[in-house]
Amino acid sequence: MNCNLCKHELEAYREGRLPDGIRAQVEAHLAKCSDCSAIYQMETIANRVMDTEKQIQSNPFLATRIMAGVEALEQRSERIPAYRKALKPVLVSISIAAAILVGIFAGSIYQPSQKAQGIPAEMAYINDATLESVDYLATK
Repeated sequence: MNCNLCKHELEAYREGRLPDGIRAQVEAHLAKCSDCSAIYQMETIANRVMDTEKQIQSNPFLATRIMAGVEALEQRSERIPAYRKALKPVLVSISIAAAILVGIFAGSIYQPSQKAQGIPAEMAYINDATLESVDYLATK
């Protein structure tokens, strides 16, 4: 028996559904193949864990306690005083106004450079595009 056939028959072997001849072949293969025997052991352990978890009984009152806790939280949140409800929008408005004022003050601090006023009038009439033509440079 090769490994593929053995892996295919492992579940039936574990459940005891194999005929005697095939069961003997699977047992012989598991005895000589360490890979297949490791897979068989891992599947056996996994099945034991799943069977153990199926036997654990859940607490029937767990859902009731959770729902009671959720309702208690909802009742606490409904009892927020009116001044706290109004406080949040007021604080947001104040912070927006403060941000706008800081922006205005930061913008008014800027002073233009004094060098910009000292540019001679002749420089204003110079057209840089006519000084050097790209076509003129390309023809040489």
